[in-house]
Amino acid sequence: MSLKYSVRVNNRAAHSDYLMVFQDNPGSFDRNAMALAWFSKFSNPGPNVVVEFEWTVNWGFSWADTGTLGTGIVYKASDQRPAGPGNNQISLDYNGAYFFSDQQAGPDPDRYFIAEKGNIPVNASGSVGITMDGKTVYATQARPNTNITASPRPSYFLAYGNFAEGTVVDISTINNPLKLEFRTGIYSLETTLNADLTWETPVPISERNEAFLKAREGDSDLQRTDSF
Repeated sequence: MSLKYSVRVNNRAAHSDYLMVFQDNPGSFDRNAMALAWFSKFSNPGPNVVVEFEWTVNWGFSWADTGTLGTGIVYKASDQRPAGPGNNQISLDYNGAYFFSDQQAGPDPDRYFIAEKGNIPVNASGSVGITMDGKTVYATQARPNTNITASPRPSYFLAYGNFAEGTVVDISTINNPLKLEFRTGIYSLETTLNADLTWETPVPISERNEAFLKAREGDSDLQRTDSF
């Protein structure tokens, strides 16, 4: 069974915008790859506003006809394929349109392999990506006769800004991202985005719930808030 992770965000910002989860190591996929706004939700802040994201660690492949891939481009997958130790290699081909073929077990069960065939145009309009939980994490421009070996290392971040889901982002320009550190045995975190766009240190939801229940023993009217 795949592990399920989640993050709960109390949005106390001073303006409306997108809360976005992204991963920050596209080089583990391909040296020319770019990161995408992996999960994103538009949010109006308020004293009781909560936004939640959850995902499972299930990898896969995708391709999209993007034109030239670059910051701000929306990557909308035309095809996606789940991948695992027994089917972690796939081919991207072209016959007037892009298509996946020959999915099979790759030479290393801990990595993911994409063989880009010689039929792919030199100035390809297509891009290929790797997904987690059915959404593309990283993407790179398709190239003929190129083999990609992906060694994904999940590292999760939160950001607030104009980041619609699926948009290619330049992670070096993201303001004040928050790293989500999931300690061993911890799969759910909670944080607060403050009015000045600073973040509270993420806390395991289980620990915050325990603190709330303990505090309520002395005050039966106590309500669950950002303090717990």
